[in-house]
Amino acid sequence: MKNQKRFVLNQLITKGQVSRNTCLANFISRLGAIMCVLKEDGLKYEGSYVKEKRGNDYVYKVKKGQKGLLNKLLKIYG
Repeated sequence: MKNQKRFVLNQLITKGQVSRNTCLANFISRLGAIMCVLKEDGLKYEGSYVKEKRGNDYVYKVKKGQKGLLNKLLKIYG
């Protein structure tokens, strides 16, 4: 699960968001569980459904001011 958290953290750092479909395409099926762990670590984010070409996707977006915490968590989990 460490590699999965690292992938999610990298997405959050580089794009500011991570989607369920992106994770599923990378064989990560427990995005909700990973986000709960990151929330317990202090990360602030919001999630919502977005309309895609092939249906809906669920996207988690990091709230402003979280970049330092994301880098710290990446060092812990990376």
